[in-house]
Amino acid sequence: MDMDNERTFMKIGIITFHNTPNFGATLQCYALSKYLGSLGHEVEVINYMPLRALWMYFRSQFMGKRRSARNVGKLLKFRRFVNDKLTLSGAPVFRPDKLQPLDDGRYDVVFTGSDEVWKVDSIRPLDGSFYFDFLSPEKTRLCAFAASASTVTDLRDHAEKTGPWLKRFHDIAVRDPHTGEAVTALTGSPPTIVCDPTFLWDFEAETHPKPYTGGDYLALYGWPNAQDSAEIRKFADRHGLKVVGVGARNKICDAEFVAIGPQEWLGLIRHSSVVVTDFFHGNIFALLFNRPLYAYVAPKKRMKLERIMKMVGLEHLLHDTPSEINRYALDDLRYPAGQLEGLAPLIDSSKAFLKRNAPSKGHPL
Repeated sequence: MDMDNERTFMKIGIITFHNTPNFGATLQCYALSKYLGSLGHEVEVINYMPLRALWMYFRSQFMGKRRSARNVGKLLKFRRFVNDKLTLSGAPVFRPDKLQPLDDGRYDVVFTGSDEVWKVDSIRPLDGSFYFDFLSPEKTRLCAFAASASTVTDLRDHAEKTGPWLKRFHDIAVRDPHTGEAVTALTGSPPTIVCDPTFLWDFEAETHPKPYTGGDYLALYGWPNAQDSAEIRKFADRHGLKVVGVGARNKICDAEFVAIGPQEWLGLIRHSSVVVTDFFHGNIFALLFNRPLYAYVAPKKRMKLERIMKMVGLEHLLHDTPSEINRYALDDLRYPAGQLEGLAPLIDSSKAFLKRNAPSKGHPL
């Protein structure tokens, strides 16, 4: 865990959901890796790919409402992005017991998160790997950053395992108060509340492709029902906008971009005239790119987004369904570019957490 005399950087490992066909999951990993790298550290993603999760993600692309043969292209582009943009620990590890060789002191510090790495569901059962049960705290500093159990998992329901796992951590930061309450109860110490890592990286400074060139458009990133879709179409027509499906199919779309990777997805959000979405990271990137926004999220799922929208004074852009979108004008969905300044204290404290746990040489832990 101590840095040697020659090195001015730390060797950092991240474990998260980096290898999924999910834009937000992949980009949060990318953002955390890039930010830690910008501090001068050597960062790699632990290439853990649980077989059950892999199968469930693969099946979701070819069965159910999201199925499409074009998802083959999407999966290939995600793989290319991960291989090109992230440094991986090595060949994929499919079983938890095969992570043990990493406990050789190679990492000075490791972070689990962000994303819902502590959520327990049919896709991902309780997995000690995301609590670093394969690493020794005497060799490696164990940390969590923006980890979440989601609203459906209470870590206290698994206290016989999660309690001892969490008590081994040197420092814990979570993404939401619900997870924070459980961590406090299990460890006796309140964790730090931090932002999603996508807020740590300057995506606006990057160059992203412009996949759609057919004029101004509404970016639809979601799966609204037929009735709500009709209202979205009316809104678009009233404002002279095309409707572009971003990673999604819908009969109202003038164009659909399904076989896309994270770079194209970013470009479609960035260059849109308005974003309509029920996805957390769809909303986050609309805000980061200062796009007019109609966010619709069911009340039971809006905890993590509602907190952010309140901090920046944009609760009025958050709706239960898309059914009322046609009551608004496009100008109603705009907001000043400086509106996100309300997140500055949270972003600063999040960066401070990372710098405290991954300091440069001369700034001991």
